[in-house]
Amino acid sequence: MTQIKQCKLKGAYWIKPPREAYEQKGLAPDLKESRFVYYRYAVHLDEPDQLEISISANSRYRLWINGEPIVSGPCKGDRWRHYYETLNVGSSLRSGLNIFAVQVWSLNTYLVNDPLRADQPLYSISSLPVGPRLALNGICRNAHGESLADLTTGVADWRVYVDDAITFHSDEKYTIFLGAIAERVNAGRLPHGWKYEEKPEGGWFKAEKSEPCLGIEDPYPFYIVPTHPLVERPIPLLYERKRDFIREMPIRKDDVKPFSFINSVVANEWVEIPSHSHVVVELDAGELVTGYPAYCIEQGEGACVTFRYAERYFKPGNEKSSTVRDDARNGVIIGFEDVYYPSGRTELYEPFWLRTFRFVRIEVQTEERPLRFLRPWYRESAYPLQPRSSVVSPVSWVESLYNISLRTLQFCMHETYEDCPYYEQMQFIMDTRLQALFTYSAGGDIGLIRKALEDFHCSLLPEGITQNRFPSTMVQIIPSFSLHYIFMLHDYYWQTGDINLIKRYRPTIDAILDWFDRKVGESGLVERIGYWEYIDWVTEWEGGEPSACKVGPSTIHNLVYASALQVAAKLYFATGRSQIGDEYEVRAQSILCSIERLCWSEERGMYREGPAVEQYSQHAQLWAVLTGLCEGERAKSILNRALDKPQVLKCSFSMAFYLFRALEKGGLYERTAELMKQWRDLLPLQLTTLPETPVEARSDCHAWSALPIYEFTHCILGVKSVKPGWSEILIEPQTLDIPEMKGEIYTPAGVISVGWCKSDTSFFISGKVPDGVPFRVRWSGGIDSYYKNGGSFHESVKWNE
Repeated sequence: MTQIKQCKLKGAYWIKPPREAYEQKGLAPDLKESRFVYYRYAVHLDEPDQLEISISANSRYRLWINGEPIVSGPCKGDRWRHYYETLNVGSSLRSGLNIFAVQVWSLNTYLVNDPLRADQPLYSISSLPVGPRLALNGICRNAHGESLADLTTGVADWRVYVDDAITFHSDEKYTIFLGAIAERVNAGRLPHGWKYEEKPEGGWFKAEKSEPCLGIEDPYPFYIVPTHPLVERPIPLLYERKRDFIREMPIRKDDVKPFSFINSVVANEWVEIPSHSHVVVELDAGELVTGYPAYCIEQGEGACVTFRYAERYFKPGNEKSSTVRDDARNGVIIGFEDVYYPSGRTELYEPFWLRTFRFVRIEVQTEERPLRFLRPWYRESAYPLQPRSSVVSPVSWVESLYNISLRTLQFCMHETYEDCPYYEQMQFIMDTRLQALFTYSAGGDIGLIRKALEDFHCSLLPEGITQNRFPSTMVQIIPSFSLHYIFMLHDYYWQTGDINLIKRYRPTIDAILDWFDRKVGESGLVERIGYWEYIDWVTEWEGGEPSACKVGPSTIHNLVYASALQVAAKLYFATGRSQIGDEYEVRAQSILCSIERLCWSEERGMYREGPAVEQYSQHAQLWAVLTGLCEGERAKSILNRALDKPQVLKCSFSMAFYLFRALEKGGLYERTAELMKQWRDLLPLQLTTLPETPVEARSDCHAWSALPIYEFTHCILGVKSVKPGWSEILIEPQTLDIPEMKGEIYTPAGVISVGWCKSDTSFFISGKVPDGVPFRVRWSGGIDSYYKNGGSFHESVKWNE
């Protein structure tokens, strides 16, 4: 019987502001509003040593201890999983006065469902309309284990202040699909010193005790699920690291007057901006990052300071035009903005939500009084990926692309995987499947993958289809993405060999495939799917939907469905339900036979987009190969046509992984060299992460583009698993036009090291596989050796010129 962990917040109470805290500001406790509320607890401690706390909030919180930021949370969940964090903060304490300060953001995510509203909350935060709540449990002890203070909410004397200084706004160009995260701050209304002073400004009230904290296994009477069913955070905390901007960018001649922090770098001196000034500075972090900017401001009452965040410089008048990313002389910074009105005191402004940026433009307009500014900094923050695989090559673009791909993956990982950190910050199934594969390849922690699998399972709708992105306050459906969830489950099984997790999600697989089965029409093909029938961002397709969807069956959708049936069959065979596996194989074969009968064009030697649509794409051909509908020379033929015929619609970065897999399966991997040129051509643009699309990209950090991680490790270096859990390994490099490569690949079986080099007359490969793991070394030029018990290997081939 599975043991359920007891909730570590049990014994604490949710606390909230009393009505008087709102009335003092002339406000009503309107749960429909997004609002900040500040909680603090001040206590004198005599030689504190140990303090483990568990903490959560509705909807979000950020904790400071003695003025230093500690943690943000809770981890993104949904209606049935409200997470809490547990961490040891003993090292942040000191003898004497200690201030625990928590900024809570109450979001109205269940009552607002209009993407065009400027105050639409964050789409990826699920929150109940119960207002700002805080829960914390922890007892501080000295080195002898003696209790010094009980910080538990509902027990300790927590104080609360309702904010009326900060409002949120969205921008229809930059945050419309993210939510209102940009802040407008009237600093004169903030409770100055609330994070670190014993007696801060403002009217503080004793927090009101609300309902007790209960875990999912602690239901109310009659087993009613509690309002916030608490579950411990399943993934590591995000890291935070203080960093400086590396340079100031030149200001265009047609811009406002520049100012500079350069002379204040060493002495950390204030830079003074005179009264009645309008000045600007643009800072470069050196690379695209996600984190918390920090701006220390003094004086300047009546001034307005605008902070604009951008991934790159844009050509004036064209917000998608590809340029050299740091070309400040010919480009402009465009993006969403925080607006800050100083109070005249010394204050540190830190936006609450993570910002994504490489460049920050600070524009200052002073009035009667001068303003003083310290050089800004930021705290970089993301999921602790900690990649352990590596590749090295004398060909410079190899390592450059590999490292940029790793950075792209890193900054699309926070409490969930994200399509892009600047815009939606949403966890999409198709994107996440690829990100998970790249995480395996990089040898990173797989906790976020397991959470994603649970997230998408929890997104299942009553009709049997998953949402295409989750967690999400707005339900959106791209049916084909549900099929990618099945691919993702198979990837996990192949990587780990974990049968039990697959068994856990078999009902979700059945629901998805049965939903598609109900869409099979008289032709024997799935048709009229409905919702957003997206496949790829192809210029000729409106909204990324194959043209065939508008008139009947889509070849591509049916092939992806057939592939998912085949993969599901393998999972059912592996988990002991062969009868259902057989059924899925029969269904897949039926779909493939109908495609062959209705969609094959003998004249073109390819599959058309649908029975009634005379259009051809790389997508249809590659999925025909991946499903085994085309094999051998026929597969090579249709793939070559798909690559060579100019009228064939091309894959973008989002579908490139599948094109590469089809070329690999069809024996044409050498043709990926010309496709990889799209990535190589990005390097001169001074990118530090990879964009959503090769040209005219909206986002400059989009993780489905991090494909080189997979190609360099699995294919070019050549390290693959041929049995679940890496219990048997194949080393088969595809050398392409690269003369030499070596690397270490981290796997569940241990670290595998490989190095190979080739010349006009020879090929040499060597390396090491963990002892006891059988493996085969194979190379098309004449190597095929089997090693039964792991260990070192050395193979070579020589030939006459």
